[in-house]
Amino acid sequence: MMITSAALWVYVNELAGTKPAEFIQDEPLQVASDQTPGHTIHDESLKDNPDLHRAAERGDAEAQYRIGMAIVQRSWERSEPFAMLDAVTWIRKAADQNYIPAQRVLGALYEKGRGLIQDYGLAHDWYLRAAEQGDAPAMARLGMMFARGHGVKQDFAQAYMWLNLASGRGALGAESERNKIHGMLSPAELEAAQERSRSLDAKLPRLAAQSQILPIGF
Repeated sequence: MMITSAALWVYVNELAGTKPAEFIQDEPLQVASDQTPGHTIHDESLKDNPDLHRAAERGDAEAQYRIGMAIVQRSWERSEPFAMLDAVTWIRKAADQNYIPAQRVLGALYEKGRGLIQDYGLAHDWYLRAAEQGDAPAMARLGMMFARGHGVKQDFAQAYMWLNLASGRGALGAESERNKIHGMLSPAELEAAQERSRSLDAKLPRLAAQSQILPIGF
C-alpha cells in the first residue's frame, strides 16, 4: 500500500534527533554552468531508433528514460557536457510519471550536480519518491544523505534505518554502510532504528525485480 510523501516524511522523522558527528565527506561540489553557448540537440534517437523516439514523444516513460540515458552515455563518450541538458529533459519527463529508475537517476544528477545545478534537497526528494515505491537503491542513497547531512539534518538513526531497510531488500553496498553507522548509535537508538526499519518495510511496496545499482558515474 503506497503512502504519501508527506506522511512518509512525518513517519520517518518521529525519532528524536541524534547527536551530530563526523562522517565521510562527499565528493567536491560540482557547479553546472547556466550558460549554454552553442548548445545543440544531442538526441540521436530519431535517427537511431525512430520507434523508441515516437514512443517517448507519445509519453512512454520507459522510452523517455532510455533516450535520456543514451544521451548521458554519448555525453560522456564524446566529452559533450551540454548534451546533459537534453538528457535531463528526457529523464525528468519519465521521473514525473513515477518511473522509478528515472527518479533515482534524477536524484543522483541533483546530488552530483551533473546537467543541472547541484541541489541536495531536490536529490533527497527524488530519492524519497523512488524509495516510496519500494526502490532499494534509492533507500540506500537516502541513508547516505542522512549520514552525511546532505539536504537534511545529519541523523545517524535515520541513516541506519534507511540503510538497514535497503540492505534487507538487497541493495548492493547498503549492508557495509549500515554497519559503519552501527557503532555511532546507543543501544536504545539502535533498537528504535531497527524497529522503525521493520515497520516501514511492512508499509512500503515490494518490487518484483530490483535494479541493484545506478549506472557507472552516478
